[in-house]
Amino acid sequence: MTDKDPNIQEIGGVKIAWDDSDISSQYANIATATANREEFFLLFGTHQNWRGTEKENMVKVKLSNRLVMSPFSAKRFMLVLQHSINAYEAKFGKIGE
Repeated sequence: MTDKDPNIQEIGGVKIAWDDSDISSQYANIATATANREEFFLLFGTHQNWRGTEKENMVKVKLSNRLVMSPFSAKRFMLVLQHSINAYEAKFGKIGE
């Protein structure tokens, strides 16, 4: 990789080379997070509310991925996500609640 490679990003004076050769993508329309003292757990999945579960006053969620992060990594992720949301809203307008 060279410095002009789009997979190289500089953050806080540190160059990060992102290797996406083994990446996989999955869709999630719902996510939640839990934590204990040592780790944060990010759970991702899909709900299929269009199947009529609203009458039951329950949303069934099929979980597909769990990411486990240290508290330090989770906080860095929160900051990156907030930065990305701010940039998105500056370009496309506020995201509805």
